[in-house]
Amino acid sequence: MTDHCLRLLRQHRRLAELAAFPFGFDLDRAADGHVEPVRLASGGSLAAVAGCDTGGTYFVCGDGSLLYADSEGSAGITGSSVDEALEIMIGLPGWRDCLDLTPADGEAAILARVAGIEDEIREYHGIDAERAELRAALGLPDRSPVELLGMLHAALLRTEPDFLLLNADEGCAYDLLDPHPRPPLWESVRHEVPGDPADEPLSTWTRLAAEQGMTELARVALLRRLDEIYMDQGMLLRPGGGKDLDLSPLLWLAAEFERLGDLPQAERARALHTSLR
Repeated sequence: MTDHCLRLLRQHRRLAELAAFPFGFDLDRAADGHVEPVRLASGGSLAAVAGCDTGGTYFVCGDGSLLYADSEGSAGITGSSVDEALEIMIGLPGWRDCLDLTPADGEAAILARVAGIEDEIREYHGIDAERAELRAALGLPDRSPVELLGMLHAALLRTEPDFLLLNADEGCAYDLLDPHPRPPLWESVRHEVPGDPADEPLSTWTRLAAEQGMTELARVALLRRLDEIYMDQGMLLRPGGGKDLDLSPLLWLAAEFERLGDLPQAERARALHTSLR
């Protein structure tokens, strides 16, 4: 965990102004808080340290990782520390337009995308002199866009399960900031089943994950399923084309959340069950 850069930004107004513009890490916006109350599903700590001009907020998590939450309901880890995240933001000022890229896209594609984004930025304001000044002042290395993209991609993939962000009032989860697929739960669970593990019900894998100490993996899978039902109650329709709902999945979710000790989510599931009876 390092916060060397954050301390320098707080101590030197010129550096803070450069971080805010053109790199979108504005310490002054931290006092405004996020657009809505939020918390981590894991119960871990969150401290707002900066914001951006589109309504997003940067939070430092308990292990020092930096979490970015936008104003549209998406969130993701952008660095294992504030220092790493700032290195990425300064080196890739258009990083939010690179979220779909991965190292597998190759050097040529990454460099072409970054060059196109930065050319567009330069049509409105400078970034090159500002980047050189801020990098030097913060003691950050001059890494290639390809290496920075790899760092960003690795950080984003760490978002789940430990840093899943929730709306603190409603309990629903934020979407992932990036579009990259995650491995299915059964790949993380030590258990052999006959046939295709993808054919097993979710309950098989959430229960095993919890029993094997992977509580947050189980919680994330249950939360995503509950949110899916909230958004599409047609998932509860009984087979046969009628309008009758099978509400038993909600009772199962409530019981599983209670097993994990997550009483707020258990109550969410029970409240939806009651409203649909």
